[in-house]
Amino acid sequence: MKLLTNWLAVTARLPRQHKLALASLSLLVGAALVWQPHPFSPKERQSLPAVNQRQEPATVDHSEPIEQSMDANDPALSVPEDALEQDITSEAPRVHHHTVAAGDTLGEIFSQYGLSIGQLYQMLDVNDKAGDIRRGQKMEWQVDEEGQLLTFTVYQSIKYRDDYQFGQGTVDYQRLETKGEFESVTLIGRVNSSFYQQARQSGLTPNQIQNLVSALQWRFDFGRQSRRGDQFAVQVNREFIDNKPVSSGKVTAMLYKSGGRDIFVYRHHDGRFYDQQGQSLDRALRRYPTAKRYRISSSFNPHRKHPITGRISPHNGTDFATPVGTSVLAAGDGVVVKARKHRLAGNYVVIKHGREYSTRYLHLNRILVKPGDHVSMGQRIGLSGNTGRSTGPHLHFELLKYGHPVNAMKVPLPEAHPVPNDERRAFQRQAKRTHQALAQRLNG
Repeated sequence: MKLLTNWLAVTARLPRQHKLALASLSLLVGAALVWQPHPFSPKERQSLPAVNQRQEPATVDHSEPIEQSMDANDPALSVPEDALEQDITSEAPRVHHHTVAAGDTLGEIFSQYGLSIGQLYQMLDVNDKAGDIRRGQKMEWQVDEEGQLLTFTVYQSIKYRDDYQFGQGTVDYQRLETKGEFESVTLIGRVNSSFYQQARQSGLTPNQIQNLVSALQWRFDFGRQSRRGDQFAVQVNREFIDNKPVSSGKVTAMLYKSGGRDIFVYRHHDGRFYDQQGQSLDRALRRYPTAKRYRISSSFNPHRKHPITGRISPHNGTDFATPVGTSVLAAGDGVVVKARKHRLAGNYVVIKHGREYSTRYLHLNRILVKPGDHVSMGQRIGLSGNTGRSTGPHLHFELLKYGHPVNAMKVPLPEAHPVPNDERRAFQRQAKRTHQALAQRLNG
């Protein structure tokens, strides 16, 4: 104690700048004493892509209390599946796709889509080059009902792809090589009971059916509009080795005849489907559900941790600090499937946009639509508020892809762009020839 008293007396006589320097040095020493090294060494982590796992304060103004996060799979907030969607998902999990953009890292992609960071580490453990990705690369993956990866594929080139298969705490990795020759195969069918059943009988896989249903979701609803007697012809590019098919192949075109109506789609080399004139089949979505941009009070973060308990408390949407009464706008064309009150979400609206996307709007002061309403992009659907569990007036906005929350501020959104002008004429010629060939198969 006497030593401490003498030390304090000496420091009290020091000039102010010396006192500040001494205080700074003390803080640095204290930080060094309490610092604990991360369980991963720098060498082990040097290839790890950037991952957003920031911690947030226990109470965020204009957001939800972190200790009571909303369940992304709460049936009250979910979009019900129709018969066609149930048929598709009953046989195989949905396939998600992503094209690497400039500046993307694998960690950021995982964060955007709410994928498990632990499974990303597993991939790096079995392949230390898993994080080496480049602009334009294609990726696809499947997840289970809990959002855990089942498969993850990275296409390195036309010839090679990296394939990851996940089990109970394990992952198998192999680089697969395309060795065969590709040929176009035409599959034909006639609807007797349901489009899905006849498509399966014709030789299409659940994933191929899913791709077609998603591509045509804005032009034709196979679950609601298909009728007995409808005909279809599908062109598939399959790989053969020694005249035996070794893959289910990729769908390149489809002609569907329903009554006096012909629906035709053709896949361009960019991997997207267009109509015969090269026009997009998509409807665009907007990132912001308000007329102007408001401050983001809490960002999308499926890996968010409570700073005290250390428990994962996901935040599956984006919170905007909007004043009470701010107009809330539909993010895209769609159908209202939920418009009601919830003990945590307050007044909320859920909109289904085709078969791939849906959006949620929570803590509203007032709801201006009802279930079954068809809404257009930018249409006013409610007024923001402070209902439910909330720490202040705000709008909680969620974007879901096939029922799984994704980061609306980051993920690529569908855009209604046609085939580029300099490629459109060649595209139209090839699409016309394919349309004629499929029509002949159906008429023959």
